[in-house]
Amino acid sequence: MTAPTAPRSRGRRIWIYLFAGILSACVLAFAQLPIPAPGKKSSEVYKNVQVLKDVPSDQLIPSMKFIASALGVHCEYCHVENAFDKDDKKPKLTARKMMQMMFAINANNFDGHQQVTCYSCHRSSPKPLAIPIVPDTQAKLLNAAVPEPQPNSPGLPQPAEIVQKYVVAVGGAQSISKLNTLHEQGTLDSGERQFAIDIMIKAPDRIATITHFPGADSITTWNGTTGWVFFPGNPARAMSAAEVDAGRMDADLHFALDLKSFFNDLQVLKSVKIGDKDTIFLSGRRPSLPSVDMYFDSQTGLLVRAVRYEASALGLNPAQIDYSDYRDVGGVKIPFHWVWAAPTGRFAVQIATAEPNAAIRDDVFGKPGVSAAASPQ
Repeated sequence: MTAPTAPRSRGRRIWIYLFAGILSACVLAFAQLPIPAPGKKSSEVYKNVQVLKDVPSDQLIPSMKFIASALGVHCEYCHVENAFDKDDKKPKLTARKMMQMMFAINANNFDGHQQVTCYSCHRSSPKPLAIPIVPDTQAKLLNAAVPEPQPNSPGLPQPAEIVQKYVVAVGGAQSISKLNTLHEQGTLDSGERQFAIDIMIKAPDRIATITHFPGADSITTWNGTTGWVFFPGNPARAMSAAEVDAGRMDADLHFALDLKSFFNDLQVLKSVKIGDKDTIFLSGRRPSLPSVDMYFDSQTGLLVRAVRYEASALGLNPAQIDYSDYRDVGGVKIPFHWVWAAPTGRFAVQIATAEPNAAIRDDVFGKPGVSAAASPQ
């Protein structure tokens, strides 16, 4: 969750989703739980896991986040605070039955594919509605009268046109390729408080994000091979598979130039109005990984919004990032303001300064240790 650079500015912004947990009481509580171990089942790492016991341990917490989003609740709705393994609350027992029901529906009706999820019925409510809601009939008829565009239809720009316009909009291939490091400083606004942040990116494929909390820093790093997440008061943990996926894109300063290499299939789906901007919805598809939805300004070609999805055993957790306030930095336009939003909360980042090709030490991107890696010198 973080940074912005010209081309990759879009992708790097997505990295900021890693910050999101800091603003969530649930994730702060999760920080007290055992650290997921690659290759181990959830039942081998966590206590009293029954329905999701065979799920990879790094997918258990994303699955809990999905339930919270699908029902519009927080951890304490099902769990005893600081005692997640206890079965004292009835909603937790009910949730187990509901998960089993959902798995059975998908197994018996959809060949095991994840077609039905908690959200299919709950729609951000603990209790699903049993009586249909009367819709705005006129609006429904108007929407029904507009045919849904087919992917890459002749009436829409083709994927290659969108990508090329994006490259030109952020400064052109030559300027983008000359951007080798980027050091951004600004503030993270949670709505109630502001915290200083440092975002450092260095080609090839390295990024470090440091949030300066009172008395301690929270640090997320990716060195191109391994990533780490450190919350104050807890040992640094290795990134989950979803975080690694985000890190690989977010650490690419030349994302606009490399966009085609990240996605084996790009599809232009439709025109979408976002605020006062007309945008083109470009979907990036990848084998065995969630797609990335990107919305480009029809006039400027700049990235306006991106939606990333974190896979879990129960469904996909969405994170939406809106970009604005693009400014020229070393010949490349990067967004100085972006808003990260998910079903469970949101926060904004405002960049104050961005230094291109700054000197950044390599050890900044290593495993967070006792000393913070806040200084780029």
